[in-house]
Amino acid sequence: MTIDPEARIGFAPPDERGWSELTVTRQSVAETVPGEILARVVHVSDTHVCDAESPARLEYLDRLSDPDSIYRLRLGEVGTYRPQEILTVQVLTSLVEAINAHADELDAVIVTGDLIDNAQANEQSWCAQVLDGGRIEPWSGDPQVSQWVGSREGHPWDARYWHPDGSPTGASDDMPTARFGFPRIPGLVEAARRPVISPGVSVPWFAVPGNHDALLQGTVAPDPELRRLAVGDRRIVGLPPGGTPLLTLEGVAPIGPARYVHGPGSPAVDIAPDGRRRLLEREELNSPWVRDVGGVRFIAMDTVNPYGGWQGSIGAAHLAWLRDVLEKSADRHVIVTSHHPSWCLTNAYTLDEPRHLAAEVVHLLLDHPQVIAWFSGHVHAHASLWHERADGSGFWEITTASMIDWPQQARVIEIIRAEGGIAMRSTLLDHAAPVEWSADDLDDHRGLASISRVLSANDYHDRDGVQAVREGAADARNTVWWQPDPLAP
Repeated sequence: MTIDPEARIGFAPPDERGWSELTVTRQSVAETVPGEILARVVHVSDTHVCDAESPARLEYLDRLSDPDSIYRLRLGEVGTYRPQEILTVQVLTSLVEAINAHADELDAVIVTGDLIDNAQANEQSWCAQVLDGGRIEPWSGDPQVSQWVGSREGHPWDARYWHPDGSPTGASDDMPTARFGFPRIPGLVEAARRPVISPGVSVPWFAVPGNHDALLQGTVAPDPELRRLAVGDRRIVGLPPGGTPLLTLEGVAPIGPARYVHGPGSPAVDIAPDGRRRLLEREELNSPWVRDVGGVRFIAMDTVNPYGGWQGSIGAAHLAWLRDVLEKSADRHVIVTSHHPSWCLTNAYTLDEPRHLAAEVVHLLLDHPQVIAWFSGHVHAHASLWHERADGSGFWEITTASMIDWPQQARVIEIIRAEGGIAMRSTLLDHAAPVEWSADDLDDHRGLASISRVLSANDYHDRDGVQAVREGAADARNTVWWQPDPLAP
């Protein structure tokens, strides 16, 4: 590969408020493995292409997990607001450019879910245009001014959100700036809405659905009232009168059911309506698929629970389909793909057919020795896990970090039939934006993607060691995973 595997984007020493710029350091390189390359793929996950101006979002709940919130320990990470959420189209376009720089060496791109953030048709359109190639206009609502919560002109001032243009006259700095050193970048909000031209991925790409592709904020099943909210002219900005902050647990529940917690008296502001924000129907999502890529068969698993909750499971009909496909693929090296990893298949909530959880799915895969790997995302971190059969064979479960949170990386995986068995060689792939950012470089999507990367690195919710978890240990980054070859003579 022509990727520089030794280059690693890391943190410079922080300033007095904890803000860190980024710098290039060095890291270990995965060993070269001689043998027959069965397939080379890029594993991408959790791109979260986001309509940050949508009224169907729940940014107001996120403050309850701010570092100074007394509810933080009870609620954990809420995750309904990120300062970099207005720049997802630019980041994905920069990733497309990084992939295309190595297209001659690649067979396909596998995207393991959460391509979009809030199950909206306009988000799906933007994501497809970036991956297929085209001109994307990443805005919604008012064509003249952004109504994102961090816009100083289009949204009422709220000091809990980062405002790149700074505070209005007479107001103190917002919390991210005053406490955590977030910079002022005048003009960023407007720049994020400018058209982006994507060249499109130069190799085939295949995607599986994630919870954010099907559910509002990745958690709540759409209903008629929420469909009206998404395209309407009213944005909820706070909890209903008398509502306890613990209502948040219902809005971001890992296990269904889940619900939006606003009511008729909830505080709201007027915004411009937009029919392009309509919520997707189930049939508009990717169906399960089987693709032969090089010498490897990839099988997509749908782990989204359509009834609510951000953790996953597999429906009875889909599990039967998976079993049948595996039985018909006994003569192929097989990699299964899904959004949720095994340890997140915990959501058995249902309104009709039974849902199947981790143990049953893992056992099914172990029953089919041709399965050599399981690629997934969801946890926004580089990680790996070995599942072993009684005879010492097994398969690797591999997750790749997200493109919205630090470190905003994909992963190139080479599947190699070698003398010692099957080797999967991993090399992390940064998007094409420069490491150094500039407040004066707002006219190019790469400059905006560079700003997104440094914002994600400094997320004030993630300064307690979470960033290191997202980066992953050395054995889940540039590495080689080995296992016996199930098809060896």
